[in-house]
Amino acid sequence: MANPRQLPNGRWQARFPAPDRHRESFDTKKKAEAALRKARTGVDEGTYIAPTTIPTFREAAEEWIAGKSKKRLGTLSAWRAHLDLHLLPHLGDLRLDRIDAAVVERFRDKLQVPPPEPKPPEAGEKPEKKRHALGAVTVNKVLTTAGAIFKMAVRRKYCLSNPLDVAERADLGSSELIGGEEARREADSEVRPDEVLSPPEIQRLLAGTERGFFRALITTAILTGMRHDELLALQWGDVEMDDRKVYVRRSLSWARVKDPTDDSPARPRFYEPKTKAGRRTIGIAPELVAILKAWRLQCPASEYDLVFPAPSGAPAHRSNILRRGLYPALRRAKLRRVNMHSLRHSFASMLIAAGTPVTEVQAKLGHSSPQTTLKIYAHWFKDTETDSTDTLAKALLSPAGHLVDTSTDQALPMAVNAKEMSFDSAENLVPPGRFELPTPGLGILCSIHLS
Repeated sequence: MANPRQLPNGRWQARFPAPDRHRESFDTKKKAEAALRKARTGVDEGTYIAPTTIPTFREAAEEWIAGKSKKRLGTLSAWRAHLDLHLLPHLGDLRLDRIDAAVVERFRDKLQVPPPEPKPPEAGEKPEKKRHALGAVTVNKVLTTAGAIFKMAVRRKYCLSNPLDVAERADLGSSELIGGEEARREADSEVRPDEVLSPPEIQRLLAGTERGFFRALITTAILTGMRHDELLALQWGDVEMDDRKVYVRRSLSWARVKDPTDDSPARPRFYEPKTKAGRRTIGIAPELVAILKAWRLQCPASEYDLVFPAPSGAPAHRSNILRRGLYPALRRAKLRRVNMHSLRHSFASMLIAAGTPVTEVQAKLGHSSPQTTLKIYAHWFKDTETDSTDTLAKALLSPAGHLVDTSTDQALPMAVNAKEMSFDSAENLVPPGRFELPTPGLGILCSIHLS
């Protein structure tokens, strides 16, 4: 019997080799022959995977996320949303070997197109939530989740390759704001000036903040740059008043994985910082020490010895901090609406404006690298001007400095550890052959007195 052979309906059927010997039909004879060649080559090379054993993307995705049960609930919730809202509706029923780079890139493009308007609700039904096109950063995060699923599938020999390794990601260039709404911003994207409060605005904010819990919390946020979940997990044992230090050792999460069968209330969970840099020590000012000492006398008793608990002593929820504390204070101060993370950005921008080295800013914020800090606060670094050049000139050119003579470019006598070694002639400072000093300044630097 011919292989492939044409069926009465016009399609072409291929009979695949052992071990499964299954049959599959294709639109054209050319596609059937290509599939057979690929299968036979795989058998010869020992890489053949029987199509009947290849799972669908949905099956692989559920297997992948089932192995992530020990991850933070916030992370699991984000992955579950990627699957339920985007990946499974579009790719869930496709077999893994049917998903290639072209399928992935068409899926990527579809996510960036506004979906159709939701249907009007029937009587008694809740209106369906209107969805918008995804921003490029969010699309790429969804693709990263898909790539992790395929990585597991390759490792477990469900498929031969990961199409996400070659598929292009969404372009991160300028993007239009959809529907008049601000696009969701990611934690590592550059901060806009309107997200930062200036020192006079911060003074107005503090003046408009209710005394007690909220003023102590917001002041601590502004003067330490701690994240809101780090502040709400802070314990009195993490604060050293005498040494003026705060230790960041944990964060608070109220996240929960979306599960229609689970109607239990969300509960607080404490986690260690995600990165080594997140576990850090922050020096605090005497003024903040005084505020914390005063607050400790009023602080409700807490099972966890929290610095900023709810009135009941239980862990506080961020939404309550915003609704009852920060937003009313902003209204009283007649300031634009910002969130708790903006207080962290304000702290960082003031450090940068004061000429603080980027490595120190990085350490205080708990960033994993200076590059992250530079990327997020690029606007403030490029606008910062210090007197570093004046300081350098004074160190090198002042009478008390080390330069012997700045009036000539010729090398002058120089001594290095005179007891052991000395250079007593200009000949000892002659550069190597074919070496030319590109600027007169290098000639000056060569005459530095190091004794």
